[in-house]
Amino acid sequence: MTETPNSVETDALVIGGGIAGLQAAIDLGNMGLRVTLIERQPSIGGKMIGLSKVFPTLDCCSCICTPRMAEAEHHPNITTITYAEVQRVRRDGSGFRVEVLKKPRYVDEEKCTGCRLCEYACPVEVPHEFEGGLGARRAIYVPFANAVPQVALLDLDNCLLCGRCAKACPAGAIDFLQEAKAIVLRAGAIIVATGYEMLPAGF
Repeated sequence: MTETPNSVETDALVIGGGIAGLQAAIDLGNMGLRVTLIERQPSIGGKMIGLSKVFPTLDCCSCICTPRMAEAEHHPNITTITYAEVQRVRRDGSGFRVEVLKKPRYVDEEKCTGCRLCEYACPVEVPHEFEGGLGARRAIYVPFANAVPQVALLDLDNCLLCGRCAKACPAGAIDFLQEAKAIVLRAGAIIVATGYEMLPAGF
């Protein structure tokens, strides 16, 4: 389930929503623990969801990752918070106090249905990060076809503020005034599964 309350009590915090973080969260959730999963990107799935196959078995990445994304999102013991970053961690008794900043999507996550009508109405095209810059996306977009959650986000840096997306949205989910949200978590344990960054070939 996806919730973003201002204060969260959780047994375990998993930082990173890639394949490692997803599996850790699911395993803990299946043990009956309350888990909060934090992902800095707009969707969980990490690097693996953008790959084709994995070595050495050449298994399909989507076939491995997508079911875990759906399971984590709908698991009764897992709360996912996407497009958010950990700002500070400190000891708090036997656990931890974690300050998280949830970045604004400029789209109401509770109202958005993922219909993508806003995306189709947008006149802007910029290189798509998910496709390595080889494809294009709109200024407002759902990150990729099987993104979780299926919620659009607005790239305000490239937006013309023409309002076409707001007019096209049947749910009235576009919110140009949305602000970042501070969340405080108290966690009994923390798992860090932040993955990796690609380096230039000549590094």
